[in-house]
Amino acid sequence: MKKIRYIIIGVCAALLSSCGNDWLDLKPSTAIETDGSLTELRDFEFVLNGAYSSMQSSNYYGANMMCYGDLTGDDMKSYKSTSTNVNYYTFKFNKTNGPSDFWGVYYGIGKNINILLRDIEKIELVPDRIITTPKMESLTEQVYYNDLKGEALAIRALLLFDMTRLYGYPYTKDNGASLAVPIIDQVVNDKNVKPSRNTTAQCYKAVVDDLTQAISLLRNVKKEGKINKWAAMTLLSRVYLYMGKDKEALETATEAIKGAESTGYKLWTNDEYAKIWATPFNSELLFEIVNLTTDSPGKSSIGYLCTKYNMIATNKFWKKYLKNMPNDVRSQMVSTASQSKPFCLKYPAQGDKSYEDANIPVFRLSELYLNAAEAAVKRGDISNTRKYLAPIYARTGKSLDDVADKDITLDLVLEQRRIEFWGEGQRFFDLIRNNKRVVRTDCLSEVPEEARSFDWNYYKIVLPVPKHEMEYNENMVQNPEYELH
Repeated sequence: MKKIRYIIIGVCAALLSSCGNDWLDLKPSTAIETDGSLTELRDFEFVLNGAYSSMQSSNYYGANMMCYGDLTGDDMKSYKSTSTNVNYYTFKFNKTNGPSDFWGVYYGIGKNINILLRDIEKIELVPDRIITTPKMESLTEQVYYNDLKGEALAIRALLLFDMTRLYGYPYTKDNGASLAVPIIDQVVNDKNVKPSRNTTAQCYKAVVDDLTQAISLLRNVKKEGKINKWAAMTLLSRVYLYMGKDKEALETATEAIKGAESTGYKLWTNDEYAKIWATPFNSELLFEIVNLTTDSPGKSSIGYLCTKYNMIATNKFWKKYLKNMPNDVRSQMVSTASQSKPFCLKYPAQGDKSYEDANIPVFRLSELYLNAAEAAVKRGDISNTRKYLAPIYARTGKSLDDVADKDITLDLVLEQRRIEFWGEGQRFFDLIRNNKRVVRTDCLSEVPEEARSFDWNYYKIVLPVPKHEMEYNENMVQNPEYELH
């Protein structure tokens, strides 16, 4: 292969350095040639593995994405003022000290994904020819091609979705009119190109477009550590909920549940719940970030940060949902070794790996059930709300049959989301996108009064554009409220 100028991802060295990932069968690439370097389907899988490897970073799903979604909410808090990511918890960001980690991940992984998506269109396929993939599967070239392209589109959609909910106000607050982030969907070789921010509505449209195409391409199979059809549909149903498109959210989640369960996925039983987190690739995990002892974030990982008390349950959550609900199997997901340090047990040691190297669940089958239930209750469809909420509600040790129709409400569904996804980075976003108030009652003294009770009108529910972006790119604008403070 000819030597051509390389694009090197503009993220810290820790994010980009990669050891071999045995679970992927191919070493990942986090630096790829800018023009004409991808000529065989195997090359594209190589690049995808690099994207998955970079998603392990503590700057993304390895820790910070999870920490942000929980520490900004009302059910987890920093243990002390020196804990990792305490700035998320205290909302101490301003226009000069906003985090750049998320921005770097978005541009870094996105650059390589766009090169992949450009070059894969140039591949001359023999559609019916059977080839053997690195996973020793026999597939036609067309099926393999579709799967690789579908994964790339889904990863790009996930990146943009996360950035939009970090930097843009909730879609339903102003119908997506607020500015979010630039949509990076093309290969840019000119270093002088300086994109401007797109609106939240434009970003969500791009996410939906990518996911819709991805779902049409992805195979109906399980994939260990990679995005499959059902994971992409889980994300799409979540996106529709964020947009207030409840009909589409219900339809997507319903179809995905049926498809995933026909493929062998199933909800965990109450007996399994507490123990199964230690088993990778189990029946409810549609997509998880895979960590190995050789390439995990280690002491920067979410497993380490939870187990070493950087983030713990708030007193309110601990007392109401963990301590006083012993029949709820989910109450077993908190350490009882010390009531002053009730930490999350969802990132345990797995096999011969330490908790530092625990895999990170991103999409679970339980989310599809709760997405369907939320969409249904918002549509006044109590029958479907009961249908999809009942299996999750059963984890309380009670039956939803004993709950009257008048009590089947959005608040009940959100409460089940609250308990189900504690420690998985969803609580803050679930409250804010529904314009529910975040009330934080047992805060560290460093938390300012304005950050103890707020709704989607609080300007700090979105992050400021990083300082270096503002200095480098004259087309970039800051969120207005940050300019005033």
